[in-house]
Amino acid sequence: MNAWPASGDTNSPSKGGPITSRTWIRVGLAMFAVGFGTNLFAPMLEVYRDQDGISEASVTAMFGIYAAGLVPALLIFGPISDHYGRRAVVRPALILVAVASGILAAGSEAPEWVLYVGRWIMGFGVGMAMSSGSAWIKQLCVDRPSAGPRRATIVLSAGFGGGPLIAGQFAEFLPGPQITPYLLHIALVIVTIPLVWGVPETQFPTEGRVKRPPLVPRIALTGRFFWAVAAWAPWVFGTATVAFTSIPGFVTDTVEYPVAYLGLISGVGMFSGVFIQPVAAKLATHGWLPLSVVGLGAASVGLVLGAVAIELNSALLVVPAAIILGCSYGIMMVSGLREVEIIAEPHELGALIGVFYTLTYTGFAVPFVLAVLGPFVGDLLGIGPVRGFIACLAFGVVVCLVSTVPVARAASRAVPHPRREV
Repeated sequence: MNAWPASGDTNSPSKGGPITSRTWIRVGLAMFAVGFGTNLFAPMLEVYRDQDGISEASVTAMFGIYAAGLVPALLIFGPISDHYGRRAVVRPALILVAVASGILAAGSEAPEWVLYVGRWIMGFGVGMAMSSGSAWIKQLCVDRPSAGPRRATIVLSAGFGGGPLIAGQFAEFLPGPQITPYLLHIALVIVTIPLVWGVPETQFPTEGRVKRPPLVPRIALTGRFFWAVAAWAPWVFGTATVAFTSIPGFVTDTVEYPVAYLGLISGVGMFSGVFIQPVAAKLATHGWLPLSVVGLGAASVGLVLGAVAIELNSALLVVPAAIILGCSYGIMMVSGLREVEIIAEPHELGALIGVFYTLTYTGFAVPFVLAVLGPFVGDLLGIGPVRGFIACLAFGVVVCLVSTVPVARAASRAVPHPRREV
């Protein structure tokens, strides 16, 4: 790809200045703002439960419907940005996530369905930005091209953790808890828009018709991919979302500032996932267990700790549970991307990564499923809704442990191609 086209190209980088070693930071700030709005909703669950009287099932459904917007955008707008350029996707994505926060802010005085719409639009905008912004950062890293994916992951993950951490404090201690956090996000996006608007384009519109490869490559339909990746991929975000949306909700009555507490737990969980990733990458090279098995083991420990915290009604014990579940998220994210790189042929790598991300984001539905199943299991077993939820967590532990054997076998078979460096 030529990063410096003829001057007549309307997307010429000369119109946005030369690409330097720091140009990527401007897109990185925009991606941080996008990630900030993603999990901003987590501490708001307590606000909607306590002040607006919305049920647990409804608020977790609002949280999870985000993935229903993100997944199609993730799959669709990556190829679009390849064809029409990164700016053509990232610019409207930033505007869209700001509009979504505006709708969510207005949702406190509107029917409940407005919140669902706002969350879906937020997911769609984030999917647009993730699929194109990450590629844009990678192409802008002219100083260290290999550092592009890591830099994109860091800025996004910092937004994922920083959003709920800061928003929880705003919603707890400032007036207008249903509005103020969203206004903060809108202001953040407004600040980043002019920074990213003139960033040089790195992917130029292609001429003529381009044959589009299938969204789902054939390797994704094999048993090898199923056990090596797909069987556990939903746990990637399933563990993280359970850590900061489901488990803490059972102990918020024991803390003085529940919204700030939820924001803290969300931030702790997500940042744990960020900090563990370099360790996981080293473990993948030198460890004696497949990384996916390590992630499933961490998920099992975290779910057990979460169940104990609920049983003891201990807000303090939720903290290590969130840390371990966050580490599980980070480990399995690294493991999944590594397994995909091993399994995929070079011409299928991008598509298979998209499939992996799609599977991971189905984990956003886990809190809603637990919110529905917990009371049902509690009634069925005659143990009450709280212990019914604990029983569901225990079942999740069993699933994780049982699946380690076939997952380990599949991971051991997914050996690198002798001509491909891992």
